[in-house]
Amino acid sequence: MTAVYKMEKNPPKKGSGKKIVLHPRIIPWGTLNTEALIEEGSKRSTYSRGDLKGAVRLIADMLTEKLEDGYNVYLDGIGYFSVSLRSRPVEDKKELRSESVHFKNVNFRCCAKLKKALKNIPLERYKEPKKTDFSQEEKERRLLWYLERHAYITTMGYQGLNGCTQYMARKELKQFVAEGILIEDGTKRLCIYTKRPEPIELPDNFVVDSNVGDM
Repeated sequence: MTAVYKMEKNPPKKGSGKKIVLHPRIIPWGTLNTEALIEEGSKRSTYSRGDLKGAVRLIADMLTEKLEDGYNVYLDGIGYFSVSLRSRPVEDKKELRSESVHFKNVNFRCCAKLKKALKNIPLERYKEPKKTDFSQEEKERRLLWYLERHAYITTMGYQGLNGCTQYMARKELKQFVAEGILIEDGTKRLCIYTKRPEPIELPDNFVVDSNVGDM
């Protein structure tokens, strides 16, 4: 799969008077969680899903433990992890007690091996969808048709499907959620929308057998 990018405007600096310039930014296809990576990893190796899940959990626990102990940690092919601290500003170290120093963040520095592997990443420029004049009914029909063939749709996918701006795509998807047609999921940075399942209607004469009274 080829990575897709689009050109976006750099935020202008106050009082600079300079022209607005553009910079390229990757448009993610989605966010893969641990379960998705384990599922794919089990298909590409002789390790079972349980083996991979256990290994990931163990590495995550050990990474946390060693950072707590004051070590920097290097994972081969990934990069370096370290802890940064924060405190109030002082001029003399004697003005600060250990109780006033706190955790700030986990720093990550990509290793040279990973940078080299991604150096020649294949890229394709994002093609802005052509604007259309579909009615709201037609947009809903096209959306449901799409969700019959795919597990979910993103804002970018809806833009391409119905030929609208990002603003309108977000607005219309939120409206479909409010109407009970879609369910919103995912993260703040990447929302995904799935079709709300149809409620199961039980027949009027449906009876659940129970042997509680026979005991």
